Amino acid sequence: MTRHAAALGRYEVRLLLWLLEQCGDRAQVPVPTGDFALRQNKPALGVAAVVEALQERGLVQAHEEGELPPPDAELTSEGLARAHELAGERGDLAALQRYTEDALLDWAHEQERTGHRPRLKEFFVSEQVFFHGSPLSQSEVEGSARFLCQAGLLTVSGGTVADRVSLTPAGRRCAAEGCGVSEHLTREPAPASIHVEHVEGDFNVTYGNVVRFVDTIREHAPGLDLDAERLDRLMRDTEELRRTGALPQQRGTQRTLTARICEQLSAAPNSAAAQALLHTIGPVLTRLLG
Repeated sequence: MTRHAAALGRYEVRLLLWLLEQCGDRAQVPVPTGDFALRQNKPALGVAAVVEALQERGLVQAHEEGELPPPDAELTSEGLARAHELAGERGDLAALQRYTEDALLDWAHEQERTGHRPRLKEFFVSEQVFFHGSPLSQSEVEGSARFLCQAGLLTVSGGTVADRVSLTPAGRRCAAEGCGVSEHLTREPAPASIHVEHVEGDFNVTYGNVVRFVDTIREHAPGLDLDAERLDRLMRDTEELRRTGALPQQRGTQRTLTARICEQLSAAPNSAAAQALLHTIGPVLTRLLG
């Protein structure tokens, strides 16, 4: 997720996305924010504070002109770009899951520093439960908690939302680094190695290899001319591979996902782009298929 120094609050995100809808996808179009206050059931002064916070970041420009709050606001060029980024990430499974992993770990770290050992369900009343202004679902949080436990960063005493959460020593190191779960795991080759004995040369594929493999596919996928359903399936399979790539005990799942991804790429309408992508990822693809 975006680290705390640049993180936006839930109402800041909601206002940016709402302004994007209201301004016709253009910067420097003043929009009255009174309707936003009504939709969010937020007092006018509260919305004025959100506008001010975004203005301090250079994302909006307020137009008060002596009127009662909340003021009119327009997206700056930077604000328009940020709103587009947020809108895109809202529908991106990878962005959501990476955010949830980071948010859970950061939350557990904050709780530990206060001397509190929380139950997982307490996460749902924290500010971190909001991804780009929308609350995470229970299944999303539980799935990320399971991944963090399997990756050796978190423990949940009984595996349910009613059970207590603790950081492992590795989880504390990850939280202290502040670089995010995926980045941390790419630096931890010992628990994240995938040992492939029956490939000639006896290779070790690290989690970092898997993340780069997944990110390369995601970067080039829009050029494969897949329809929306097939593109979504490819994105979901690559994101699931990213998670299982940190877990050597799921070698069979890794092979199945890799084979499915390979089939999808081979059948892409833009065969030239697909072949170029397969050539790029070929070495790691071969090792993951085993």
